[in-house]
Amino acid sequence: AIEAAGAQALYINMNAADDEKRAAALERLREAFDRSRADGREPYVRVVMHSLAFGSLVPFLSEDPKAGVDRKKMEMTQDVMANSLVYWVQDLWRGGFLGQGSKIYAMTSEGSTRVVPSYGVVSSAKAALESHVRQLAMELARLDSGIAVNALQAGVTDTPALRKIP
Repeated sequence: AIEAAGAQALYINMNAADDEKRAAALERLREAFDRSRADGREPYVRVVMHSLAFGSLVPFLSEDPKAGVDRKKMEMTQDVMANSLVYWVQDLWRGGFLGQGSKIYAMTSEGSTRVVPSYGVVSSAKAALESHVRQLAMELARLDSGIAVNALQAGVTDTPALRKIP
C-alpha cells in the first residue's frame, strides 16, 4: 500500500541495537536514496519508529545475585531500549536521511512512571528513553530542522512478550 501510494518502503529485519548492523542498514538506505535521487526525487525518511523491547525482568534486590540485576543486565537494557534511539537519530541526521517533516516516534510504556514487580530495569530504561526523546526534540527544534520527536505510550496489548512480565 505504501508503494502503491508512490512512496518507497524499506524493510530490514535486524538487531537494531547492534552498531555494525545499524551501519549496514544505513548503507542499504543510502543505496535506496541514491537510486531515488537518480530518478529525480529528493528522498527523506518520513517516519522513524523506535520500538525495541528487549530487557531484563529481574528484581533489583535478590538473595541470589544471579537472580537479580547486575551491571551487564542493567547496561544492556538501557542501551537497547533507550540509548539506541539516540544512536539511530544521530546516524540518520548526520547521514542526511532526515528532512523537514520527518517524524521520530519512540514506544514507551506506563512502566516509566509506575512501579511493577521485577520491571525496574525496563522501567528505568523507558524513563531514560522519554528523557532522550525530550532532549532530541529540543536539539532538533533549536536547529530549525522541522523534525518532530515524540514518545508514544500506546497501552497494553496481549502478546507473548507481555505474558513474560511477572
